[in-house]
Amino acid sequence: MPEITGYITLSRQMAMERQMEVIANNLANLSSTGYKGESVLFEEYLETTEQGDSISYVRDYGTSRDLSEGEFSPTGNPMDIAISKGGYLTVETDTGLYYSRNGNLRLDAIGQLVSDEGFPILDDKGKPIVLTPDDPTFEIAKDGTISNSLGPLTKLSIVSFENEQNLSPVGSGLHQTDEPEIPPEGVYVVQGMLEGSNVTPIKEIVKMIDLSRSYQSTATLMKDDAELVNEAIESLGRV
Repeated sequence: MPEITGYITLSRQMAMERQMEVIANNLANLSSTGYKGESVLFEEYLETTEQGDSISYVRDYGTSRDLSEGEFSPTGNPMDIAISKGGYLTVETDTGLYYSRNGNLRLDAIGQLVSDEGFPILDDKGKPIVLTPDDPTFEIAKDGTISNSLGPLTKLSIVSFENEQNLSPVGSGLHQTDEPEIPPEGVYVVQGMLEGSNVTPIKEIVKMIDLSRSYQSTATLMKDDAELVNEAIESLGRV
């Protein structure tokens, strides 16, 4: 049975290492626009021995995102937007469509509205948006309609999803999913503001400290178990 104890504690350590990676990623994204904090999902894995006993292991099987809104902060930049609730911008990349809550937008060299990483932002017709925002009346309405002194020009494609947890982060604030888009309800756009990360630093640091202590306790248990095995082997050798 000693080796089984080792396997059990090792499974726990591996799960804690994964949890530490997620916490570190949350802390690294404290200043990332629209970032949603993540946590690890664990499950029990049971294995039956030849003697009919059940052995319980732990393993992580995915992550869950905290979908609460981050704080909206004014930037004074008319190209910046914050999106309430579960709305997402539609972004076109070389590998297909992605979705983002990062409203840190800008114009590229040809006047195309693009994301922070330079990917085109699409309108409600699925087309890239080309603007000339020199007009002082340039504005983005709550429903995503973009206007200037000539009147409405186009409208941002703002979409929602039945289950936001099924969106997979792919980096740079982008997400991908196979879920169908649905019309957003109660979602609105705020011009001149950005949504901050919803990660609370002190909570993540406390979780990291607790996890470090648990990891050390597990390591001590494995060490003690190994010493018992060695003592048993030495005793048997003397016999």
